[in-house]
Amino acid sequence: MSDLRRFSNPVLFNEWKMRMRTNRSPWIILLYLLVLGVMTLTMIFFMTNGGSYYNPNDTRQLFMILSVFQLGMIGFVVPGITSGVISGERERQTLSVLLTTNVSATRLILGKWLASLSFMTFLVIATIPLYAIVFLYGGISPAQVIKVFGFYVITMFGIGSIGVLMSTLIKRTGIATVVTYAVVFGFAIGSSVLAEIIKEFIRYQRRSGAMSSATMPDWPDLLHNFNPLYAMLNIFDEGPQLRIGNVDPYAVYCLFFGIITLFCLSLSIYLIQPVKPRFRKAKEEQ
Repeated sequence: MSDLRRFSNPVLFNEWKMRMRTNRSPWIILLYLLVLGVMTLTMIFFMTNGGSYYNPNDTRQLFMILSVFQLGMIGFVVPGITSGVISGERERQTLSVLLTTNVSATRLILGKWLASLSFMTFLVIATIPLYAIVFLYGGISPAQVIKVFGFYVITMFGIGSIGVLMSTLIKRTGIATVVTYAVVFGFAIGSSVLAEIIKEFIRYQRRSGAMSSATMPDWPDLLHNFNPLYAMLNIFDEGPQLRIGNVDPYAVYCLFFGIITLFCLSLSIYLIQPVKPRFRKAKEEQ
């Protein structure tokens, strides 16, 4: 029992209870699945001409539309639910209480991070039956289905870690939320914009004679692999992509967002850890 308690996280369990026991949680899930289900079945009806026939290429496009739609939902929802996990405690003046407990900084940050992503993860998992319906019409391989849901998880982890870091750095939740959205969308759009700027600069250098007129190098497209939208399209072999040897662009994206997740969480733990001894010392003196 002592070994199990060592791995328990009271912050995570408490946050789970608070988030999952609200009356609005099942209604949000029902409404989201209802909207997504009506959209999916309506598109299937028109793509199959009322059920008379179907084209696997059309259902492939439908699967891509669903995937991009859910990616957009993740991009808009996750920054909002993670950017206030620490700053919200600070505004409610409950952060000092948490810091005087025996909960370590690592458990506090990881608990808040996982709890804030739990409901979003549950929403994504709840859409699996809808994806299964589209999958039955063909045009999509099982490997692509697995990659799409793995893509959702690694993207939520990365964006969520950025939100936790901003919440740790910035005291006001409103400002932290705005900065989180700016960082996430600025990076997503900026990586592709930078890739196109580099390509245009290379074209300009060739027209001016400063560079040889060889073929356009592929390395600027590497920046597109860091864009979640392009990375999603790469799963379906669409959009620009760059393979470094036999390395899949999907693996490059997962590795990059994994590094971002580890960096942001580690920095958040480091920033909040020096505060804990001061609160514990003040508590002991009292």
